[in-house]
Amino acid sequence: MRKTLTLALLSSCLCLSAQVFEPGHIQDLIKKGTDHIYNASPDSAEYYVAQAEVFIPHHPVIPLMRAMTILWANIPTITEELFAKMEVQLDSAIYLAKEKDPNLKDPEMIFFAMASYGLLAEYYADRDHTMKAVGEANRAYGLMKKGFEIVDEHPEFLLTTGLYNYFREKYPEQHPIYKPLLWFFRSGDKELGLEQLKEACTASFLTKVEAHVYLSYIYLRYEFDPNQAQIYLSELCRMYPKNYYAKAKYLESLANPLDFKNAPIDMIYSLIVHESAYYKLAGYVFLGYFEEKIVKNQKKAEYAYRLGLEFGDTIPDHGEFFKSFGYLGLGRVLVEKSENEEATDALNLSLKYAETQQVEEEAKKLLSKL
Repeated sequence: MRKTLTLALLSSCLCLSAQVFEPGHIQDLIKKGTDHIYNASPDSAEYYVAQAEVFIPHHPVIPLMRAMTILWANIPTITEELFAKMEVQLDSAIYLAKEKDPNLKDPEMIFFAMASYGLLAEYYADRDHTMKAVGEANRAYGLMKKGFEIVDEHPEFLLTTGLYNYFREKYPEQHPIYKPLLWFFRSGDKELGLEQLKEACTASFLTKVEAHVYLSYIYLRYEFDPNQAQIYLSELCRMYPKNYYAKAKYLESLANPLDFKNAPIDMIYSLIVHESAYYKLAGYVFLGYFEEKIVKNQKKAEYAYRLGLEFGDTIPDHGEFFKSFGYLGLGRVLVEKSENEEATDALNLSLKYAETQQVEEEAKKLLSKL
């Protein structure tokens, strides 16, 4: 009896000291839970989070994963109600990290607190809570600097270090007005940042998917290299076939007549039948593009564009790229029909929502001919 009790106590101690960054049973549970988070399977994700919680009940990874489950089950249309639930979990993760390590020197506690601060800052900024966003961003940056020093030993920090190195230099290039505000931040390195993000795609396990997402975003919005974006987005679609966000972005990366002829039509239809207006918007807009450019059926293209944009009207703060792309396509169809007044309205709306230089330039070119 005494031996059994001793073994049980030893086992309990080992469980409490286990670390998420260390290979083993707990890390395996976290990996499985993470895979289900990104494959839009929240119930399965919670099963593995709960299993991990048995071994590490007061570890910040538990509430952080629950926040990420809410995020990826609803991305990108996070309502105030959903954000409130995320906020509780993120605040809990920060509290637990500080409780375990008040000075935040342990790599795991640094990482989970930093990730939680970063998510809070992002969503406060999206909701125009500027002062709250700045406060959380400053806290995240303070921990990010610690991550710079330990990134070689802990690959989970490759994501944040890579993002910093890239955007510290790239963002002021595209927005010179911010240059004077950045003098007190350490310099970055765009090429190094890209290499670190690429390494995060293979070396990390918690941030692997986020690295794929950010790299594809960089290649679509900043490097203007959709072929490179396709590499990372097609890999996400392969790994997580129920990740509709990855599907929508993958189709965006194919959005030119040469590549779109190979667009998987079943992926387009899967977006159309999704319950979210965001994905219906994307699906119908891409169906319109497919009918217009590949099938050459302008009537069906116009119908699909209009239907997609109707769904877009129900989500005023989301889907700007898909709206701009849809209005551009609708404008092209209307120009061909010589319905110039409505075409002008559509093309102006495309410019209003434009997020890419390609869409903006084509809309302006068409407008100049009307």
